Amino acid sequence: MNPNLGWLVYIVLGTLGGIAGARLKIPAGSLIVAMLTIIVFKLITTTHWEMPRGFNFVLQVALGIMVGASFQPAMVPVLKKIFFPVLASTVTLVGVGILLSIIFTRMGVLDAPSAYLGTSPGAMSALIVLAFESGSSPTLVVCFHFFRVVFVILTAPLFLKFFS
Repeated sequence: MNPNLGWLVYIVLGTLGGIAGARLKIPAGSLIVAMLTIIVFKLITTTHWEMPRGFNFVLQVALGIMVGASFQPAMVPVLKKIFFPVLASTVTLVGVGILLSIIFTRMGVLDAPSAYLGTSPGAMSALIVLAFESGSSPTLVVCFHFFRVVFVILTAPLFLKFFS
């Protein structure tokens, strides 16, 4: 099949999966179900089409617009108020991610860029874009973040019920 037609198939299936994920009201459901839809399609059909040139650029611009548009001036006073907890949490999470990436790299399980991006806290979509950009393995990074998001989604209700 023509690669351009293949990407059209991916876009249609991913959009349908994204709509289903949004309707299911799963956190990050649009992203997760769109991704799962394409993965299942690829497993069933054993097809693979390369991303067209410029797709990564378009994805990065769209992500940048989305992040920038989510900023609200009312966030500044809140960020000032929670600066130290945010800083402590960020430094801890990034530090643990670095430590784990060093361990996984030295064990020979992962290459350093994939290990770092996979164990880094943050938005899955942004880190996947970074994986493409850095030449590391987007598949490995997706696996790490997908499992983490699913784990948080499954455990959050139990945690919140226990502590409320």
